Order: sequence, then C-alpha cells, then structure tokens
Amino acid sequence: MPEEGAVLEELMGHLGEASRSIRASRRLLVEHASDDDPGHLRLLVRLSEALDATEVASREARRQRGIG
Repeated sequence: MPEEGAVLEELMGHLGEASRSIRASRRLLVEHASDDDPGHLRLLVRLSEALDATEVASREARRQRGIG
C-alpha cells in the first residue's frame, strides 16, 4: 500500500529528528548539570529511556517498511 509506505517514511523522519533532539538534550545535561543532583540524574535516565524508545520505534518502522 503506497500510502502506508509514505506514512512510514514520514514517521521515520520524525523519529530521527526526535532521536537527534533527545541526544542533544542529553549531551547538554551531561555537560552542564551537577553530577550529584538527583533531579539531574533522574532526568538523564529519562532522556536515555526516551532515546531507547525512539530508536526501537525507528527500527520497527524500518522493519515494517522493509528497508532494515
């Protein structure tokens, strides 16, 4: 179904943007946050979880699209 393919392509683009944004946020936090602040550590964990989730979704979309 061509329409489904187009949706998956757009989805993969959005997921790629999300992954890049999360990586940038995580990098910013690592560079500027206090290592001993529990709030910053929790946020870093959440960002890592979000990155994992977007990468899993991206792999699934590629698999459904048949390109990876």
